[in-house]
Amino acid sequence: MTSGTTPYWLDAPYEPRAALEGDVEVEACVIGGGVGGLSCARRLAQLGIETVLLEAGTVAGGASGRNGGFLIAGVAAFHNDARKQYGAERARAMYARTLDAQRDIFALAQELGADEAVRKVGLLRLAVSEEEAEHVRDHAAALRADGFPGETVEREDLPPALQSSGLVGCLTDHDGALHPARWYRLLAGAAEAAGARICEGSAVSGPVPAPDEGPVVTQRGSVRARHVVVAADGALPELVPEYGGRVRSRRLHMVATEPLPPMLDQLVYARWGYEYLQQRPDGRILAGGFSDVDAGDSYTDSDAGSPAIWERVETYLREDLGATAAVTHRWAGVVGYSGDSLPYVGEVPGRTGLYVSGGYSGVGNVPGFMCGRDLADTIAGNGPEPLFPADREPWTGSAYAS
Repeated sequence: MTSGTTPYWLDAPYEPRAALEGDVEVEACVIGGGVGGLSCARRLAQLGIETVLLEAGTVAGGASGRNGGFLIAGVAAFHNDARKQYGAERARAMYARTLDAQRDIFALAQELGADEAVRKVGLLRLAVSEEEAEHVRDHAAALRADGFPGETVEREDLPPALQSSGLVGCLTDHDGALHPARWYRLLAGAAEAAGARICEGSAVSGPVPAPDEGPVVTQRGSVRARHVVVAADGALPELVPEYGGRVRSRRLHMVATEPLPPMLDQLVYARWGYEYLQQRPDGRILAGGFSDVDAGDSYTDSDAGSPAIWERVETYLREDLGATAAVTHRWAGVVGYSGDSLPYVGEVPGRTGLYVSGGYSGVGNVPGFMCGRDLADTIAGNGPEPLFPADREPWTGSAYAS
């Protein structure tokens, strides 16, 4: 097989909600039924703000249901790199805030009966070269220096499947594994239970207007709102063109195998995070990676995958891990990468009442939940100090991550 399939996470029967019909007026309109949009809509509704969420396809049908299922604290940069790039104090604050958000997700998952959709299993970052081994040791030391969990795992203590390629690991045992589609559809139900209205099959074309520029228009309806939130990650540049120079759409490839005997207890990041995998409770291994091999072709807003990249991921599973089970699913997802690898969250400069949350740079499951919630609090007038201002200038350092 050389073509893509339905993503493993989304390969189950699903009955979508009705599309928006007619013209409505509410306090808040959220665009995007992924992690940021659902978190924001739920919080707005909890705060008593009448909210409608518009999703072009289905809840979790975009990047939130096509990713690797990693529920990890921090931002895209490893913590030792984050300290150098953003400053030690800011990096510490970002990790602490996301770690708190991660704990809130685990608690909410228990409340909602998420079962195997959300599991605290830990993340093992694996070095496969001497240069990376030094960096992994420094990564673990930087976490510990700032008071966060980070354990060095020597080669002889690595899982047997990782010992042939791995030299040393950094274990963060607070991190978790998701079945993202199940989790975000549970979160959608929680948003509705709080009072939000969710309309699927309700695409919005860009540019999205600010509240004083006109209604948000879909194919069969429109929404007038005092606050409009665009929580679209990879589609952010299309919907809010001001972020075309700040966020780029990028495709990431994934595969899923038939079930195998237990090989991996933790999530795994390998080779600087370019390869990532988890083994599900049913024995299937889900893996993605080699975006550096995809190189410039990875920067696209199309989720049509590359057979060559899928084959490279499958070769990695066979040759590096000894995972020989047949591959059953191949897919790609489009996410938003920012130049400085941090999201943009807040009000769009010069466009009162229009807000954005996106550009999570491949690690949106925890930051996206946190950012959506924080943005709702900001709209309600009691938001925290912004970690990722929407009005900051485009990154002028090195180019986008390769």
